Amino acid sequence: MNRTYLHTFLVIWGLLGLLYVFLGSHTLMHTIQDSRVVWMDRAMLIWTKGGEVYAAVIFFGLLWSMHRGQESWKPVRNGFLAIVLLAVVLPQGLKSIFADYPRPWKVFPDVHDIPGLTKSFFKSFPSGHTAFATALTAGWARMARPTYQYPIGMVLLATGVGYSRIHLHMHWLHDVLAGGILGLGCAYLGLRLTGFRETH
Repeated sequence: MNRTYLHTFLVIWGLLGLLYVFLGSHTLMHTIQDSRVVWMDRAMLIWTKGGEVYAAVIFFGLLWSMHRGQESWKPVRNGFLAIVLLAVVLPQGLKSIFADYPRPWKVFPDVHDIPGLTKSFFKSFPSGHTAFATALTAGWARMARPTYQYPIGMVLLATGVGYSRIHLHMHWLHDVLAGGILGLGCAYLGLRLTGFRETH
């Protein structure tokens, strides 16, 4: 695990945790929805794709271009695939356990529609997009060449995906908090299982 990534993540998630304690998921949701603008809706529809398979394909391709033809490629490939597998299976497994947990669209259906968004109404906990984005970015910050790891930028990318899920009325803050922690755990476990045992 990249030490800078880990520390930055813990600081940001700690602040989000305090926001949850003092403000709560519902109040934050209303605050965000009351301040929505069209251009931000469009931006969040794009940013949220950082928690989807498109991002994994891009990250995989970039890692391959860095390590191709070198001995480092095999462990990087195995580590990345392990992280992706865990970041798909574990969040979806939890969603099946908490299948009846309603999403914001179910609880507050009168919010203005967001063109281009496919709504979901249940399986809110945890945020799979946030878990996936966190796992990918944490893995990148460890497996990319040191010049291109950008650990703080990677944390901000994952945080942006988490925010996009709240902005798009798809998840509560506590879903995002849980998703991020789960994603970090997926990255850690995937790295450990494939030989990346040291923290840098």
